[in-house]
Amino acid sequence: MSVRFTWLRPGGWGRLGVVVAIGMLFATPMLWSLGAFGEGDEAIRKALIFLFSAMWFGVGVGYSIGWALHGFVIRSREHDDDDEGGHPVRSAAPPPRPAAHPPARPGH
Repeated sequence: MSVRFTWLRPGGWGRLGVVVAIGMLFATPMLWSLGAFGEGDEAIRKALIFLFSAMWFGVGVGYSIGWALHGFVIRSREHDDDDEGGHPVRSAAPPPRPAAHPPARPGH
């Protein structure tokens, strides 16, 4: 039995990027109020540049990771001891179909 495993579905990474962008929308004014961008009018300009850069970065990285990891699939088997010969390998071919009519009986 094969199971597809990813950390998030491809669309989930894009949503995570949007969440990061919204988080930056709230984090920037907090950082500005703590004086992380300096003082005066220059601080507001730096804060706005940081805000828009962080939002683009969050959304871009979210969608990029989703796109990049879309092709990565980890396959897991129900029993991992297949390498030791514990289970026979099954054929991928379907079983043969029954005959359209029963075989003739001898003497008839």
